[in-house]
Parts: sequence; structure tokens; C-alpha cells
Amino acid sequence: MPMYKHALILLSDESDGQFLLQSVAQNFHEQGTAITLGHLITDYRELDIASDGLTKDRQSAEIIAAKGMLSRLVETVSFPVDVKEIVTISRFRDVETCVTGAGIDLVIMGHKNRLFGMISSHSIEFINHLTVDVLIKHIITH
Repeated sequence: MPMYKHALILLSDESDGQFLLQSVAQNFHEQGTAITLGHLITDYRELDIASDGLTKDRQSAEIIAAKGMLSRLVETVSFPVDVKEIVTISRFRDVETCVTGAGIDLVIMGHKNRLFGMISSHSIEFINHLTVDVLIKHIITH
């Protein structure tokens, strides 16, 4: 019996995704854990006071780019991976809703040691906002 039944890997970008899929997801998959790749996109529509075509165009372009990234990442592994695009203005609430609805019991995220990493990284904040285990993997950049 796997320690975790279903893991959600939240990605920042494609390089994070490649690293997390190869270094973390493979091991969990071998233990019988289902893997879902997730990506958060800001929901600009909730920020609009009036209808703004430029905002909607930007939103659409970001969603299309993210779906392309997730598709490329899924093609790099030999095990089944689901994908989830989370368009949100309230990332903690919406990730918790996704986790609860999909039966996810582990969230995996990366963290890069970079200038202003403590300010710009949101990975650690998820520990205090989710009701499931959160694994933060240090991502080594070359």
C-alpha cells in the first residue's frame, strides 16, 4: 500500500517541472502514488472592474502557454500523469478545493535558492494553508 495515494505537483515553470518529475514524481509513482501536475495562473478576470479585452487576451495567452508546458512535461515521463490548470485569485483556497475534490493527500512544490527567494517564493506559505502534507524540494539551478 502506498504511503500517499495521490500527489499534486505544483509547478512554477517548465524547468521546475522537469526537475520535480524526474527527481520526485518517479519515486512516488513507483510506490503506487497517482501523480497530477498542477500550475497556478492568476485570474485577471476577478481583478477587472470593467470588461477589458487586453486583460482577457493576456489571460487566454497564459492559459494556452501553461497547457502547452504541461503537455510537454507529460510527454517526458513513462508513467501516467494527469494535469490540472488552476486559474485563481485565491491560490490557497482554490488549491485546497482542488486537493479536497481530487482526493489528493500530498502536495509537492519546488523552491529555488535565489536572490529574494524568501520574498518571491510562495512554496513555504502552502504548509500553513493546506490540510494535507506538503513536500518542498530544493531545486538546484545551474
